[in-house]
Amino acid sequence: MRHEQIWRNGVLTWDDPDGTLCISVVFTWHLKIAKAYADSMPNRSIRIGGPAVELAKTKLPGFFLGSRAKIGGDYPGVLQRWNSHATRTSVGCIRKCTFCSVPLVEGLRALEETGSRQVPLSDWLDMPIICDNNLLANPVQHFDRVCDRLEKWPWSDFNQGTDARLITEHHAERIARFKNHIMRLALDSMGYADQWEQALEILLKAGVPKRAIRTYCLMGFGTSPDESWRTCEFIEAHGIKPLPMWFHELDALDRNIVTDRQAELGWNDYERRRLMQWFYQHKRAVA
Repeated sequence: MRHEQIWRNGVLTWDDPDGTLCISVVFTWHLKIAKAYADSMPNRSIRIGGPAVELAKTKLPGFFLGSRAKIGGDYPGVLQRWNSHATRTSVGCIRKCTFCSVPLVEGLRALEETGSRQVPLSDWLDMPIICDNNLLANPVQHFDRVCDRLEKWPWSDFNQGTDARLITEHHAERIARFKNHIMRLALDSMGYADQWEQALEILLKAGVPKRAIRTYCLMGFGTSPDESWRTCEFIEAHGIKPLPMWFHELDALDRNIVTDRQAELGWNDYERRRLMQWFYQHKRAVA
């Protein structure tokens, strides 16, 4: 089974050895499902956590008001319950992108605990899917330690939007050694197109094949449908597969909703589906 196919979807649940029902929620649009599920079992001890729950503390205060469940907190090994091959080697991110939940969910916590928005871990579970928020922002010594482990695997995956602004020849040389590797770059705005092109050139020059490179591109965050199409076509023109990502407000309780702000930019659900379906499936959307 290929690693892309084994991520769990929706809301994740399991029973703790002490009898507690644990619920993990990654995306805010699954919070209503998690809360309803917890409320349907008034006689169970329940614990709800995950990135969406931590984000709700800031963006949706009062969402869990009245719930009997224990809200938030760390639980060892949750990431591997979502994907048994996943791991992370650092926490937080040096960036403070306004469209991203990481600065609120992890960055502020890391800052409070360590004085830094991003903290490399001294050790981590040795697995081939790296889920750091910004791996390249770590010290190069940490990056090399990660690569030393990844080189031993028959496949590996940087399951993140790798910060193209940070890629160096050293990073590329190490990445080129991996077997059956997937590298996902990020192009959140065409304002970073030059840095993205430079990163791509560095990777290709080091020997990373084009087939191993993807690029996440943000759409619906201050950009019109035409602008988003041009971004995807720009990536595709370089021989790289674009992976358009629809922007959800950080307090979104429903998935793939076109907000009033996005509608003002020219978006509607048909335009959203038309772009997504074309670049993921090369299939035309039906009005």
